[in-house]
Amino acid sequence: MSGSLGRRLKSSIFSLAMLVSVLVGCWFPMWNRVANLISYNAKYGAGLTFRDIGGIFLEDMAISHSLSGYDLFAPILAVLPAAVIFCDDYNSGYLRSILGRASRRRYLRETFLCSFAAGGLAVFLPCLLSGVFYLANGRLDTLENVDSWGHSTSFDETVYAGMQYVWGGLLLALMLLALAFFFGAIWSGAGLLVSVLFPNKYLALAAPFALYFSLHLLLYRTGALLVFSPVNMLMPNTVFIPFPLYPLLYETVLLGVIGVLFFRLAERRLWDV
Repeated sequence: MSGSLGRRLKSSIFSLAMLVSVLVGCWFPMWNRVANLISYNAKYGAGLTFRDIGGIFLEDMAISHSLSGYDLFAPILAVLPAAVIFCDDYNSGYLRSILGRASRRRYLRETFLCSFAAGGLAVFLPCLLSGVFYLANGRLDTLENVDSWGHSTSFDETVYAGMQYVWGGLLLALMLLALAFFFGAIWSGAGLLVSVLFPNKYLALAAPFALYFSLHLLLYRTGALLVFSPVNMLMPNTVFIPFPLYPLLYETVLLGVIGVLFFRLAERRLWDV
């Protein structure tokens, strides 16, 4: 890793914007569980703990996504740390100084990697922390736990029905964390791409969410194309996912397309610098 890339990563990852993304991101999937426990204990004078009301941790994670709306607003959190770094460099004139010391190719590569890492972590960390919370206060997804507690999960009717029992559900949880990282990287990259086309930081921050929400509404109404809805990239507990690795492959393709467009369009943008 070059020194300049390390500095840019550090300034993006250890920033106020990243802190906001992580704190707000953790609040979304956990607030409902906390509120329910406080409300129940206050109403009935009980002394229940999070462990007492925990279920199969995978199902608790899935429910937290569906009830909190986190999957809908996650693109906003993804773009905060580093989606506007190109826009800031370009509009401030600092880009001329950078290109005086580094090649265009190196600058663009480091900018994309910084956006990739910071955006990915902005979504990955809340999913990791909330997942650890539900794991610590719940039970592994095993046939024994399902039989003894009578629990079932929203993955039962999906292509992950068998995978959810591997390592007590930890293998599927690891895949969900990988999806979260790539999800954040994709939408941070989308903001970066918008900032190349239109060097306006507010547009770069708002456009990815507008695109994300519009695509979901459009594909939701078509039915057959719902498998391409970006909303299903974070928690794919739906019956129309064709095979287990589909969400990861889909995200890889999207990230590749964004990367190619960014490098080609950004090189053109840099010619007037």
